[in-house]
Amino acid sequence: MSNKLPVSSTEFPDRSKAFRKLCKAAAAASKQFRMLEEGDRLLVGISGGEDSLMLMHVLVHLQKRAPFAFEILPAVIDLEFTTLDRPALQEYAQRQNWQLHWVRLSGADILAAKNAEQKPCPLCSRLRRGQLHKLADELSCNKIALGHHLDDLCTSFLLALFRGGGLKTMGPNVAADAASKRLIRPLCLVTKKDIHEAAEPFAFPPIRSCPFEDALKRDGDRFYLERMLDILEQKFHNVRSAMLHSLGDIRIAHLLDQRFLFRDDPDEGKL
Repeated sequence: MSNKLPVSSTEFPDRSKAFRKLCKAAAAASKQFRMLEEGDRLLVGISGGEDSLMLMHVLVHLQKRAPFAFEILPAVIDLEFTTLDRPALQEYAQRQNWQLHWVRLSGADILAAKNAEQKPCPLCSRLRRGQLHKLADELSCNKIALGHHLDDLCTSFLLALFRGGGLKTMGPNVAADAASKRLIRPLCLVTKKDIHEAAEPFAFPPIRSCPFEDALKRDGDRFYLERMLDILEQKFHNVRSAMLHSLGDIRIAHLLDQRFLFRDDPDEGKL
């Protein structure tokens, strides 16, 4: 008879089945899309939300087990008016032995100067991304890791589709900043629900609502499409996984791009 006590997912959150699922999926994504490599210096964008915090935990887990060495540098781009509970996040990072690189900007002033209060998300995203690239250069990082998940990829695909922006989404490993570095998304194969389930036992510090959240939930295109995915799920089971498969199985000769119309075999050389 074994004398071992059962492992509590609350006491050891990184041993939970849900967390192991995330790590396995991230390892598979890294292998499939060549995300993590020997000698990488990763700048990890930390927003304070569970997506980015789970990404950090997953990367630390993979770092301990990878057969090659890479570095992880977590960074917070703080727009000041947003959702961060700074003392709580700093205390949490200290407990995890994470050395946070903290950049602060007056986001409210920038939004006001650009008259972007009604639709702040695109500008906020550009501000964060620009500061991440700047910090990555300062710290000699060759890759920036972001916490986007499968729901984000599906939503971005639909957003581009419905706005006439082409057939595209958030790529898992994309050249950026004149190819001087790459953006990687190790959680691209897991859903928002998967991340939330894995995050529960970690007891992350609370995060306050964005001051624009109510208006965005009411009028925002991205929130609308997130709700649409949930509705589609009721009719098309595993719709997110189906979209993931389709995004990796492009039949370009069956679309309307004139550069690829006149192939003898339209399925030859599928992209």
